[in-house]
Amino acid sequence: MLILNTSCKKDKNEPDPEPAPPTPDPQEVITTFKLILTDSASNGVISHLFKDPDGEGGQPAYYGPSSSSQTDSVITLAANKTYYGEIILLDETKTPVDSTSNEVEEEGQEHMFFYNNGNNTIINSGNPYTVQLKGSNVKVTYIDLDQGSPQRGIGLKTKWRTNTATGGTKHLLNITLRHQADTKDGTYAPGESDISVDFKLKVN
Repeated sequence: MLILNTSCKKDKNEPDPEPAPPTPDPQEVITTFKLILTDSASNGVISHLFKDPDGEGGQPAYYGPSSSSQTDSVITLAANKTYYGEIILLDETKTPVDSTSNEVEEEGQEHMFFYNNGNNTIINSGNPYTVQLKGSNVKVTYIDLDQGSPQRGIGLKTKWRTNTATGGTKHLLNITLRHQADTKDGTYAPGESDISVDFKLKVN
């Protein structure tokens, strides 16, 4: 018994084992990206759908309600109007279907949507975060906030203000969700992209 107790004692010179590295947050699976724009005056609703049936890779992604009835990716807005935008994200690989947008909102300090067209004008990088889209001159203002300090926008809910008509010209609109765990600072660079969708935007 004495020998057993002695052999089980830890050598004082033996270093403590290295702690296990933290497990990285898994990347969100997003099979449906829905953009809803509501006219503030008429309450008319414009919806655009982007679907990727099994997430990144695998089956091809498409715009529209089904792969056999695809819709154009062009968002058409009226001039000199205000719209309220909302993004809904779903993970349909799970049963029941999981609302990824709820998870993004709950983890707002780690997520931020960016509305880009290759060369935005950032009107305000603080609160509320506001950008003006080059070409279409649509101003997008974030109206949701995370729980960080300082609080920053998430971009699930936005206000869009259109300017004069652009003569039917279609301009790029890229919407990208960035996962920025412990690095969110209001800029695009930190982290990695969970989903990135290209639309075309015109103002009539």
